Amino acid sequence: MRRKARASQKALRNRRLELEVDDLLVPIVEFLQRSGFTPSDLQSEWRAAIRKCAHARKGVKVVRIGFDKLGLTLVSRWLRDPAFLNHVGRPDDLPIRGKRSIESLLKACAISLPVTAVVNSLARFGTVRRISPNRYRLVRRSVNFEVPHFIPFEPSFEFLIDAVRASTWGSGIEQKKPRLFWQNVASSRVPRRHAAEFLRFAKDRGLTFMHEINDWLEAHEGDSGTDAKKGGPSGEAHRLGIGLFGICSNR
Repeated sequence: MRRKARASQKALRNRRLELEVDDLLVPIVEFLQRSGFTPSDLQSEWRAAIRKCAHARKGVKVVRIGFDKLGLTLVSRWLRDPAFLNHVGRPDDLPIRGKRSIESLLKACAISLPVTAVVNSLARFGTVRRISPNRYRLVRRSVNFEVPHFIPFEPSFEFLIDAVRASTWGSGIEQKKPRLFWQNVASSRVPRRHAAEFLRFAKDRGLTFMHEINDWLEAHEGDSGTDAKKGGPSGEAHRLGIGLFGICSNR
C-alpha cells in the first residue's frame, strides 16, 4: 500500500513537472516559430543541444530544495514589521517557535511551509545565522539563492518561466493577459575587470528597489472589490512582481 502511495505521489510530481516544463518551453517554441524557425529546425537544434550537454563535464549540481515561494516577503517583513523589531528598530533575533518567532513570521507572511525546513534553508543560504540553540539572527536583506556549490531548482526554474513569459509576451499565453514588460541597460565598452564591482553595485541598489516593490505588494494584499464597469470581482488574487538579474557577457 505504501509503495503504491509513493508511486502515485511520484507520478503526480512528474505530471506536475511536465506541466511546468510546458510553461517554459511552449512560449519559446511559439516565439521561435513566429520568427521563422520551422519545426524541423527546432528539432535539429534541440537534438544538437542535448548532444552538447551530454558531453559536458563541468558545472554545479542542480538541487531540489522543496519550495519556491520563500522570497523577499519574509525578509522584508522581518526587516520592517514592528512586531519583529527590537527596541532600537532593527530585526530582532527570533526563536523558531513561539508567540513572536520565525513560525509567527511565516504565518504573518501567509507562507504555509514547515518552520524547521524554512529555518534550515535560510541558514543554508546564509540568510540567517544561529546565535543560540533556539534563536536565529537575520544577516542578509534577502533570501540569497546564490550558493557556490549548487543551483536551487525551484526558484531558478520559476525565474526562467517568468523571464520567458515577459520576453515572449503573446506567444503561448492568452492574449487577454496583462501586457508584461522587460527592460535592461547594458554597455559593451566596460573593461571586464569592473564586472564584479558593477554586479555588487547593481545588486545592492536593485535590492533597495525590490524592497519598495515588496512594500507596494504587501499594501495591496487581500484588497478586494467589484469592478463596477464589468460587474465582476476585481479582487481575484494573482501573482504579481518583478525580477532582476545581472548581465555579464562577451556578446
